[in-house]
Amino acid sequence: MERKNFLKTFAIMAAAGPLIIDGCKKDGVTKSTTSTTGTTTSTTSTNGSTCIVSPTETEGPFPYPGGKANNPLKRTDVTDSQTGVPLAITFLVVNVNDNCNVVTNARVDIWHCNKDGYYSGYANQPGILGTQTYVGKTWLRGYQVSDATGLANFSTIYPGWYTGRATHIHFEVYVNNVLKKTSQLTFSETISDAVHQSSLYAAHGINTTRNASDSVFGDSATDLANETMSLAGNIADGYTGSFTIGIAI
Repeated sequence: MERKNFLKTFAIMAAAGPLIIDGCKKDGVTKSTTSTTGTTTSTTSTNGSTCIVSPTETEGPFPYPGGKANNPLKRTDVTDSQTGVPLAITFLVVNVNDNCNVVTNARVDIWHCNKDGYYSGYANQPGILGTQTYVGKTWLRGYQVSDATGLANFSTIYPGWYTGRATHIHFEVYVNNVLKKTSQLTFSETISDAVHQSSLYAAHGINTTRNASDSVFGDSATDLANETMSLAGNIADGYTGSFTIGIAI
């Protein structure tokens, strides 16, 4: 499938909204119960659906260079000339303190490495291609504002990897210019391994750092389960995924 057809299909899927994201879907909710255990807060509605405050993780060493407040990259397609297996992501932002109702006008920022394991905007990065500098580049970065249904959509490529980290994407959520969540997400290793053996990624191969042994995801099996994005699709056509971000406001 050509990329333009893939993106068209993704746009139709994203418009369906709750059809592809069921974790916090609510029908006829009149009240909820809330419980807190340690640092995890969950809300259970009267129809039995549950959402939690998404785990918080480190921002990492490669946020938008020059300061996040100055990030001008409001865009859906963050690919910016980078090659790789297409990946389309729908984020749903919900408020755990408001019966898991959607949050509109939330700013969702994402960034991740390219197929070879490098980030845009930074100098002197070691990796498979040797030490590389990408100062002034902005690929695989951007933000969107959640719409009236709480959705923020991105099209990108499947991330590569670099030594010491599982395959991942960084994200942050701001509400009224206030940072509400910093975290990361990962993917099924079955899919990551297949992608990383495909033609565009094969020179680097399979990521030897597994999710459960990763310094970020591996510290909690519960958090890992809540930080893994389910995907549909294949290498030839690309993948689509949805992820619910629970925040407390």
